[in-house]
Amino acid sequence: MFRRVSCLTLTVLLLFCAVLPAFANDMKLEGMYVNTPNGKALNFRSSKSTKNDDNILDWIPYGTKVFVTNWDGTWATIKYNGATAYVVQKYLSIARPKDFSEVEADRANAKAAKELEKALKAENAKLDQSKVKKLTLPYDVTVLVEVEALAAPLYKKPSLLEEVLTRYESGTLLTVIAENKDWAEVYNGEKDETGYMLLSDLEADIMEEEIIAD
Repeated sequence: MFRRVSCLTLTVLLLFCAVLPAFANDMKLEGMYVNTPNGKALNFRSSKSTKNDDNILDWIPYGTKVFVTNWDGTWATIKYNGATAYVVQKYLSIARPKDFSEVEADRANAKAAKELEKALKAENAKLDQSKVKKLTLPYDVTVLVEVEALAAPLYKKPSLLEEVLTRYESGTLLTVIAENKDWAEVYNGEKDETGYMLLSDLEADIMEEEIIAD
């Protein structure tokens, strides 16, 4: 009985091993998309060489779905328009790529963000880096924003590179509780909010000035 079961198990294993290569080959046949970094068409070549253009059979547009039958880490064998030939594998992706205009917009935004960060670092380095000192007599100020469409940022820490907690419009009443040459730690009594602002975005409250003058 044991011998019969063993023979049956061996037969199943042999059949599985015989079917496995064919199954693996079927799994290789999958749709992928042309995803070139410049949005241009991908060269469809008759041989695995980029040394010249004599082997280019066709150009496959960006975003086109193709069917991969084999790959070796550098080249992929694909089916396209009824022909089977080669493309550089790194220019294929499993996920459908974004419209290239979106890709360009993302790159432009990333570049602008990097340039802004660079500018902020340079500007931040010019500001007083010493610790803000608590005031014995806190004083009231109002937010002063020169450009109407903008609002002055309230930072988590005294640095232009820190997280912006919120933004205050011109005329918002705040109390300065600590400061150095360029930064003020402010308190918003209405919202029970504390953070740091540039002194250049604040001006002494007019009412307070009048009381002091009297």
